[in-house]
Amino acid sequence: MMYTLPGFLHRHRRRIVWITIAGGAVALVLSLATPLRYRATMRLLIIQATSPTLDAFTAVKSSEKVGRNLSRILASSSFLDRVLLANPKIDASTFPRDERRRRKAWARMVEASVAPETSVMDIHVFHPRSSQALSIAEAVGGVLTRDAREYTGSYDISVKVIDPPLASRFPVRPNIPLNVLLGLILGALIGTAFEYLRGPHRDS
Repeated sequence: MMYTLPGFLHRHRRRIVWITIAGGAVALVLSLATPLRYRATMRLLIIQATSPTLDAFTAVKSSEKVGRNLSRILASSSFLDRVLLANPKIDASTFPRDERRRRKAWARMVEASVAPETSVMDIHVFHPRSSQALSIAEAVGGVLTRDAREYTGSYDISVKVIDPPLASRFPVRPNIPLNVLLGLILGALIGTAFEYLRGPHRDS
């Protein structure tokens, strides 16, 4: 008679458990081998000046679109140059000299997003040192508030800081508990599949 799933898992539980534990252990080792990173978070408000021909809803939608454009500009190498010039506390040696690697490092370090139907932009900066994450976030906010009109080509647009940068007390990357959990789940799936493929799957 063919095994039921509970019967199959019970019969092969030892090997499946060991493979599951191994999956979690591998995920833990890989997570610990990855540099820990703190996060600095800040929030900006994008303001579109209203006019008799521009209602509030349209202004918010326009600001949302501007925010998405600024998010893409923020990831550029030229924006990074302005950030480095804006705050002498930033350790420029963090960024490789090779342009391709420099862009990748910057793209991994900073994230920006605009909440749907709002003109609020969230900025997250990740760095092995919380003080550097704060310094970079402050510079990003400063460049955006100062140069928003230049980037958008409109004098009707302005950017204001509504939540100044705040650093996490503990590293947020990598997410070790989540990685270990995913490792355990993957290990369990691999262990189950391995035992199934080994066969046979009939009660003795």
